[in-house]
Amino acid sequence: MDMGLSIGFFALFALFGSIDYATVFSLAPFMNETAITIIGLLLLTGAMAKSAQIPLHSWLPGSMEVKRFSVNKNLPTPVSALIHAATLVTAGLYLLVRSSPVLEYSSTALLVITLVGASTAFFAATCGLVQNDLKRIIAFSTISQLGYMVMAVGLSQYNVALMHVVNHAFFKALLFLGAGAVIHSFSDQQDVRKMGGLIQFLPFTYTAMLVGSLSLLATPWLTGFYSKDLIIELAYAQYSFSGTYAFILGSLTAGLTAFYSFRLISLVFLTVPNGTKSAYLHSHEASTAVIIPLFILALFSIFFGYVFSDLFVGVGSDFFGNAIFTHPRNISIIEAEFSLPLIIKLLPAFLSLIGASLAVFIYHSKNGSQFIIGLTDTALGKKVYTFLNGKYLFDVVYNNYLIAGGLNIGYLISKLLDRGVIELIGPYGLSNTLTNTGVNFSKLDTGVITTYSLYITIGLLSLIFLVFTPILLDNSIIIIKEEMRLVIIYLAALVLVSSNSFLNKKEN
Repeated sequence: MDMGLSIGFFALFALFGSIDYATVFSLAPFMNETAITIIGLLLLTGAMAKSAQIPLHSWLPGSMEVKRFSVNKNLPTPVSALIHAATLVTAGLYLLVRSSPVLEYSSTALLVITLVGASTAFFAATCGLVQNDLKRIIAFSTISQLGYMVMAVGLSQYNVALMHVVNHAFFKALLFLGAGAVIHSFSDQQDVRKMGGLIQFLPFTYTAMLVGSLSLLATPWLTGFYSKDLIIELAYAQYSFSGTYAFILGSLTAGLTAFYSFRLISLVFLTVPNGTKSAYLHSHEASTAVIIPLFILALFSIFFGYVFSDLFVGVGSDFFGNAIFTHPRNISIIEAEFSLPLIIKLLPAFLSLIGASLAVFIYHSKNGSQFIIGLTDTALGKKVYTFLNGKYLFDVVYNNYLIAGGLNIGYLISKLLDRGVIELIGPYGLSNTLTNTGVNFSKLDTGVITTYSLYITIGLLSLIFLVFTPILLDNSIIIIKEEMRLVIIYLAALVLVSSNSFLNKKEN
């Protein structure tokens, strides 16, 4: 939430007297750890909203325009690719990485960041298992990978988090643009249950999306492998509760990622055709303007990690210089690189292989299909499917409780405060008071000479009293400030002049 981020900036200014990076970072080691923790958590709230971390993730799956509301039905897909791969969702993560000299002095903030990132990765992966919209599956994949990045920040591995940002941008843009090519060629159909067999019609798009999916699930020696698996290994190398929690959920998420990625590939390209005949007859490969970006992104999804891994995350690399600060007690890259058991290093790859194989088996064999149908036919299976397909019912809770409550509060504020108290005290009340005062003053103009004489007498007596008060009374008994005396003299003179003018007017 931007409100939390703003409060974090105010807290930074209150504590450090500045929001300049150099000043804040140089003073951070000398500040109270509780204050640093509060600031770190406030910065995290801003990052959670921008980078779609649980529970502020709901906007990301819905950030793609629904095609029936779009005049140009192909427009949203490139926009989605930019949003999900390289621009908006990386802003929160960049904020955390840039704030590393502050976060490193709060173990509590790092713990919370690790737990949020690991939980988000696992949550989004479970939701992606049962989504049926082609782009929505990839959107939940984005949330899951962002969870990995935030988890890496919580483990104090900022360079690894940044490398995963860059790696993820290539294969996620590839997947989104590939999905756009599929949707465009298949009569704007986005439901994966109504596709199938497209490998014969879109061989290049299939190859590109397969490369993106393999890189996403961290297939060894593809781009995603050099950052995603390293994050999981670094989590194990922490030897702490948060590290173990992140390692377990990160490893399980790797298997789930492989499952939903190959579920998408199977349902769209490999299984029997489930779409309409006209959609298949008009299906065609994308134009050159789409094929060239897909080809370039596919090359980066294969080779970028291998070429640049030593630059970003190599032991002893000074690529980031002083831009990133890691406290000596939080450095574990050596441990993860050289000291972990082989089974720990290979576990994510094994789970990915199991998840991918399971998806292919389930969606390509009769026994697998019957197994899935049998699961969803049971009462428990229906509830689990509804729960996961409904994204843990976060949207239901938000809409029925938070948003509805917020609307009711807003209505009361508008009715009672804005149009009530504020109007009475403010514009309406002020104008009404001035009008009534003018009407009441006008009633003093009665036209009766005796009344005017009374006004003159009262004004004269008041003037005499104020002028001669210091003489008649001792200053120690009553002290009237000169300013007040002048004001009262002015008012008394105003009454005298007004009365005389009224009297003259009536005589004339």
